Amino acid sequence: MPQIDNHLKWCLSDTKRLIKSAPDLQLAQKHLKKSEYNYNVLQTLEELKIYDWALNVGFYAIYHCFLGILSKYGYSSKNQSCTITAILKLIEDKKLDFDKDLVLQFDTLDVEDIEIPSNSVTLESEISNRHSRTKGDTINGNVYNLNNPTTRQDREMSTYGVETSIDLKQLNKVKELILKVQRETIKVLVK
Repeated sequence: MPQIDNHLKWCLSDTKRLIKSAPDLQLAQKHLKKSEYNYNVLQTLEELKIYDWALNVGFYAIYHCFLGILSKYGYSSKNQSCTITAILKLIEDKKLDFDKDLVLQFDTLDVEDIEIPSNSVTLESEISNRHSRTKGDTINGNVYNLNNPTTRQDREMSTYGVETSIDLKQLNKVKELILKVQRETIKVLVK
């Protein structure tokens, strides 16, 4: 997966994206606590029937697990695509025993399709474009698949769309994913 390697290098080339630091298990635990807190907020919003924001909070419940894992492995991320790339690279290098499918349900990232240009502004705009796709958009001639959207895609539709309701199947899918990711994160943090 040379594109993941290239994207990781790009991420590490700017401290506003991804930083290699000392492993910090205490910070990792705090991210897990934040994830658990976000899950409780999601449940409260669900009880209030504020489903679109419940989905948004669910996204960040998962994202904080990933940030916690990166903290354990000595990374600090300020960029979502770089977070996913670093997690996938740790899995690929067999440094992290984590179900890759859980990561891909959250965000596929599509770094394999991203051409790494010498101009990092072009790369930033390409990554930004990938994170703002809508139904019918194309990636390298392929229609953006929203039949089985990732959690990130669900969150984007919920956040940037004008609808205030969502299909409750989406929210239930996110809730299941949160619990799976939290369980896996706990296993990673105790090793």
